Amino acid sequence: MATTALVTFEELSPELFSVIAAHLPLHNRVPTLLSLALASHHFCNIIIPQVLYTCVRLVGEDKAVSVLNGFVQKATQTTDKHGAEAHITIPSYHIHDLCLYLESSHDSSDTSLLALQRLIDSDGLPNLHSLTLHREDDLPPIPMAFWTSIQNHCPDFQGIHLTGVVQAAEAEWIESELLTTIQKGMKSIRLEGRLVKYESESEPAPYAFDLTKLPIHLHTLDLQLNSSYYLAVEGLLSSVMPNLQVLILGGFKVSKPSMAKDFWKNHPRLVRLELLHDTRGNWFTNFESGMLPNLTVLKSNFVSARILLPHISRSLTSLCLLETYNAQAPYLLRTVPKDGKLPALRSLGIQRFSGNSSKAYEGHCWREDESGAVTQVPFYKSARKFDGNYLMSIAKGAPNLEELELMGESNDTIDSITSALGRLSKLTQLTLSGPTNMVNLPFFESCRNWVEYEKLQDPISDDELQQYAYAPASFDQAAYDLARGCPALERVTIGKRIGELLFSHGVSGRIVRDGTNLKVHRIQAWGNGIGKELDW
Repeated sequence: MATTALVTFEELSPELFSVIAAHLPLHNRVPTLLSLALASHHFCNIIIPQVLYTCVRLVGEDKAVSVLNGFVQKATQTTDKHGAEAHITIPSYHIHDLCLYLESSHDSSDTSLLALQRLIDSDGLPNLHSLTLHREDDLPPIPMAFWTSIQNHCPDFQGIHLTGVVQAAEAEWIESELLTTIQKGMKSIRLEGRLVKYESESEPAPYAFDLTKLPIHLHTLDLQLNSSYYLAVEGLLSSVMPNLQVLILGGFKVSKPSMAKDFWKNHPRLVRLELLHDTRGNWFTNFESGMLPNLTVLKSNFVSARILLPHISRSLTSLCLLETYNAQAPYLLRTVPKDGKLPALRSLGIQRFSGNSSKAYEGHCWREDESGAVTQVPFYKSARKFDGNYLMSIAKGAPNLEELELMGESNDTIDSITSALGRLSKLTQLTLSGPTNMVNLPFFESCRNWVEYEKLQDPISDDELQQYAYAPASFDQAAYDLARGCPALERVTIGKRIGELLFSHGVSGRIVRDGTNLKVHRIQAWGNGIGKELDW
């Protein structure tokens, strides 16, 4: 009988490492590859530069200018002296995905954007696939000549991600320049920013953002363009993009629900759908079973999730619920899916508003006890915080969670909180943020005394702290206490927003366990990542 010899990791063909690296989450790919490269000379020779440089992120204007100019010099000198056969030694030739953080510069004669264009024009990025530019709001529009350079010198270019986009009335450039120029081969367009000066004092109307110029072969479309009024989405809903798998919209309003229904029917390959805070209208009127058969990642408000969940509950792996009120999130998880569970769900985020309201919000007065018995609390007692009872219902409804993100307040004992979270045997990441309807209010009230919050709010007095069931004195104490009650927990993050991949003003700690001993090591603050593997 023939046997198959097992191949060790060290014996893998070097060509396979690029394939393996492509499956790592984009935001965590570089540190993972660096760790592997440091393991041995064998791995180092494989990883650097061919694999490591496929994904490059440059943070800081001066650093970006220096690195990019170095790439230009290396590309020019190597080509002049050795010809095309020496290209394998040029780091920039291996770059597939590039991310820059563009900032205002004291030296306008040489910015990172100008350095990047020089590198492109010198054929220093021939294998560039995607470009992410995180921009400050006050920067001028990127000139059309830049996009023309990409089209002329980067034959495999297929993805653009811009943040900090600003477009003003009568000075349009997104539709007339960007979308017109980058048509060939484009598979991913992601734009985040705002449209200004489109309001009309006499007769305000939504701006009809021209979506007719979108490339038909798009795989990912992410448009988060806030304005004084909602943007008309009918141009998008009338289009058909047969390969579309990721759709993220913010700032749009659907006025014709029948068009939305046709759009879902025409795009069955959608895997990830996000309808953000400022997206309004009836997106799923008369939604039919089977229209989104491949959807596994959903971010939406309670109303939209309530319609979709019966159809996708068995396959959903990532869910982020926006604008839930009181107990709507546990109500949704425990009453809508079959058997009151989402068995495939690995990642969950909940933004919760709280208050005693007599309005007929579905599920906001819902409550269950340990045995599963359900009651409806009086509306004047309906306000809910993230207490042990709330979290118990979440654990019952999503027993296989690996990531959990909670935005709101908590005022329960740490034992009650961890007793509920401890039911989640696979929970490795916990992210806690204060509610968005109160400026900079933290998850735990005592966070206001932490050094990380000293510039945001006045500290709370010792007498006031006595009112709270749990008042950790520091982030490290909170992370330690949470990890002690959650045996699988590996990372705790305190942030200020919901659904963010990277928290620019958050604090995060990695839990290191040595037997019964726990230590908290500070790390970069990341939010939930499942379903966002191709995000920076």
